[in-house]
Amino acid sequence: MKNLINILLLVVNVNILAHAQVNTPNGVAVPASALFVYQNAGDYTNPQLQAFQDAVQGGVYGPSRVILANYSRQYNCHGYAWHVSTGGNQIGINQPTYGGVTPYVAGVNPSYIQGNYSGSQGKMRVRYSGDHSAVTTYDAGKFISKFGPGPLVKHNPTDVPPGYGVPSTYWTCNYAPLLTSVYLDGKLISGSFQNTTWGAHNMQIFWGLDPDTGPAFSSTAGSTIISNQSSGTVNFTFNGPSNNGGLSIAFCGQPRHSFTFFKPNGAKMQVYPNPAESDETITVSVEAGEDIQAVNLNNQFNKMIKVNLLDDRQRIVQDYLPNAEGNPTTVKLKAGLKGEYFLKATFEDGTTQTKRVLIK
Repeated sequence: MKNLINILLLVVNVNILAHAQVNTPNGVAVPASALFVYQNAGDYTNPQLQAFQDAVQGGVYGPSRVILANYSRQYNCHGYAWHVSTGGNQIGINQPTYGGVTPYVAGVNPSYIQGNYSGSQGKMRVRYSGDHSAVTTYDAGKFISKFGPGPLVKHNPTDVPPGYGVPSTYWTCNYAPLLTSVYLDGKLISGSFQNTTWGAHNMQIFWGLDPDTGPAFSSTAGSTIISNQSSGTVNFTFNGPSNNGGLSIAFCGQPRHSFTFFKPNGAKMQVYPNPAESDETITVSVEAGEDIQAVNLNNQFNKMIKVNLLDDRQRIVQDYLPNAEGNPTTVKLKAGLKGEYFLKATFEDGTTQTKRVLIK
């Protein structure tokens, strides 16, 4: 009975793994029929797999082979090359009969596009003329691949078991890994638009998938790259000539994410009268009688483009358009408003100023 229960549990676990949802880096589903795991009652026993691994270690299939991980029934060559190596779960992917690799390289949103291999590019995917896949390394002329349910091996391109064939096509990444977290000067930030001061800054980028190339940073007007590392750390200065600057991040050779930084504008927004009566007209200005344009720290004009009246929960109650001619803007309060509200002015450089308004 105990043995029967163990067998049933094994069948259930195999079934769950075989039909688990697997997506390409671009989110395309891999057909369930293309997914599998090797069962312990399969074609090879553990002693046979160990003997195969010992033969690989001993150079039977070529002297270049170095074992990186022991034999495993959880994933095969296609599973490693196209899924596991990007940080995905360990699963076997059938090919070519069941179309397991096809979603990665074909269709409306392929995660890999065909390229040329010079002998020194790392992390290209390789499709062999037989039923095999591998990943190139920066160690010139060395590939990494999983030999079926056998070990994970680093080897010369043609030092593979008989039947695998020879390298046929090479594929490079075409996907944007999601940023899992971004830190600016050690503080977690959210969103692509940030207020910060001029001067030196540090940004750390963490992403969810392992991209083939990148991240590579480039700066936009107002920012200068000081240094960056492939690990995802960049040091930069934000120092003009405009009141904003930015960083662009490329993965797989293409710009994928961007950040824009705004220097606090130093606007001296005034609201009067304050407190105000319900249904009263109030004025929003830099100061009484002066131009509506706020002055930033560079003494350059920074035009107000939007004014919102917010309640105490920061919900918009009314929207106003500033005076296009640059004169002080007047806003008409709705009748019946009472209590604490906030007037929020948005400036053309993306910065904002908020003033508390008490309505009696």
